[in-house]
Amino acid sequence: MEAHVPASAQTAPAHPGVVVTSRWQVADRHAQRATADSAMARWRHLPRPEGCLSVTCLLSTDGHLVMFYSRWESEQDYRLHAGNVGERDTADRVAAHGSGVTHLDAVVSSLATPPGSLSGDAPHPGCVALISIATDGPELQQQAAERIATFRADAHPGAIGGHLLFSLDGTRLTLYAEWTSEEAHREAIAGSSFGGERGIFDGVPGIRGLSMHRYQRYRTAGR
Repeated sequence: MEAHVPASAQTAPAHPGVVVTSRWQVADRHAQRATADSAMARWRHLPRPEGCLSVTCLLSTDGHLVMFYSRWESEQDYRLHAGNVGERDTADRVAAHGSGVTHLDAVVSSLATPPGSLSGDAPHPGCVALISIATDGPELQQQAAERIATFRADAHPGAIGGHLLFSLDGTRLTLYAEWTSEEAHREAIAGSSFGGERGIFDGVPGIRGLSMHRYQRYRTAGR
């Protein structure tokens, strides 16, 4: 799998707290917006769970995915909330799923790198690219992160910044990359020197590309 990697997404010591990414598949853009609005209305009007810092809703540019990116002070806070309301509804609180809305996954991760941008006056991202990479254990998460840092392409003018997430079970690394626009990301990929079905992980045992989707930020609750 091929992906242009922003220069700011480099390995660093883990940061406190956890991030939960929860994905829902929907039939079309109408269902995408309805699902997002339902969930974010509940986040705005109901008391926020203890330890939940913020929830950001993102909509995939193809119209078929809704993702919730929530930040928690600790894994314990998230697990307590999950036990109270049910695992599949923890990150998003979707009020009415409706037909054709399917919960895909909820991944609990640590921040392997701090959120940041390439410059202090970076523009608001017009596109967020999420690249998921499967890893066979924590050691390979670190190896994948180091390989990303080593093989990253030169920073494209449209690259704003990004960070890495390590799933707590060691099975996944996620690159969260911010871009000025979807067109800028497409252009960067088209000009990338990393080719092949598996891109920079081609021939590396225990590490393989899973998916890449482009999103736009929709709404945020919390700080």
